[in-house]
Amino acid sequence: MRHGRVVVKAAAGSWLVIGCGYVGARVVAQLRAREARIAIVTRDAARAAAFAAQGAQMLVGDYADAARLLAFGAALPSPLRVLCLLPPSGCQDDAGTLAPLERLVGTLRQLAPASALLSSSTGVYGEQGSRVVTAESACLPASPRERRLGEIERCWREMPVARVVRFAGLYGPGRVVGLQGVRAGHPVPGDPDGYLNLIHAADAAALLVQAALGAAAAIELGADGSPVTRRVYYRTLAGLCGAPPPRFSGEPATRGGGYRRCDPSTTCERLQWRPMFRDFRAGLAALGDELIRE
Repeated sequence: MRHGRVVVKAAAGSWLVIGCGYVGARVVAQLRAREARIAIVTRDAARAAAFAAQGAQMLVGDYADAARLLAFGAALPSPLRVLCLLPPSGCQDDAGTLAPLERLVGTLRQLAPASALLSSSTGVYGEQGSRVVTAESACLPASPRERRLGEIERCWREMPVARVVRFAGLYGPGRVVGLQGVRAGHPVPGDPDGYLNLIHAADAAALLVQAALGAAAAIELGADGSPVTRRVYYRTLAGLCGAPPPRFSGEPATRGGGYRRCDPSTTCERLQWRPMFRDFRAGLAALGDELIRE
């Protein structure tokens, strides 16, 4: 069983990473550790300069510029593996259509990658009541955001080699769910008996790489497999950062406030992968001084 920290030299060929934000930067770091040949598409010139200094090939600009992306990708050694980590907002234009993503998919089809993975969200499953969801569970989207996630996935999966990894709530250094509010003593929205499903950013990056290398199914699910009630999570977080015990407002949570529980066991078995941080306590403990109130 592969653990999150195991480093295996990458297979021959190239990795094309589209979008290098919070998780994307960690994907690049893991690929560098595997001595992979990395090419990155980003709109952020400063970020591009930093990655270029680390040896990555860069395309700075709009990923939906089909001609530039096609020329850039065609010059990369094959086989080509694509990892797309664009946020939902980055997949659409000002009119709210998915035309930019459609152009990207069309370009990638011409490049004929060996694999093409999209980072998505478990929000696409919808609320599901108190059900346990796996990679194989049906989606029951209700909100506009949930429906849009489904539309993005359907567009991406028009490629024959397309795969999707749906991630639970991401956290890690510089990004801890609810930390600022707990420190400030703000009331916590959502039912305290509702669940949070989480995954550390380092584990999310490792799963994406493993899914690209392994026999991934059309849909995979990335979570630590240890859902936690909001009550337990926020009380633990408050204790770790030296804040008073949290108060719950009774207002609905804008995201992640339901009762759905994510079970990644089929993904773990299929890809021979296990998260390095098995639950939120392990992940928060690794942050050390970052949680201490200033």
